[in-house]
Amino acid sequence: MRHWDRIQGLAVGQFGIITTAEASRLGVPPTEMYRWFKRGWLQKVGYGVYRLASFPSMGAISDMAAILAEVGEGSYLYGESVLSIMRLCPTRPYMAFVASPARIRKKVPHGVIVVKGKKGYVPFYHDGLPCQRPDDAIRSCKHKVDDQRLMEAVDEAERQGIFTVSEADGLRREVANA
Repeated sequence: MRHWDRIQGLAVGQFGIITTAEASRLGVPPTEMYRWFKRGWLQKVGYGVYRLASFPSMGAISDMAAILAEVGEGSYLYGESVLSIMRLCPTRPYMAFVASPARIRKKVPHGVIVVKGKKGYVPFYHDGLPCQRPDDAIRSCKHKVDDQRLMEAVDEAERQGIFTVSEADGLRREVANA
């Protein structure tokens, strides 16, 4: 199997995103990645992160996938970003909140806030993106997002079938008592 076929096979399942670390694990040297970038087959998204040029952009989902790849393995969407990507309530669209269990020393893109994630945290997957569980996301936003917005998020999650009636009632009580 050719190197390009391996890269495409992995990247297609990740919204067209591939990192040099992932490519290296597939046996593709960084020089090959650079050559494909120069030919226009790959687009540079960030340090060590590329997008297949032929892969259609899926808007915010593709952007979030690129941000998660740039932050590193084990990272997941956190807090307001979860509420936004799940369309539970309006949040700050110019900010992306990401949790990472590992210490991040590299520079992240402007507008990306990295918080310390819990080791061993099992993320919830929404549209193929690892996310903080919706109930945890609402709890983590208690002092950052208006209570009325959080109540709307709980109502919308209940409408979408994410929470049962009793779970939604419990969260409403938690938000009201904040």
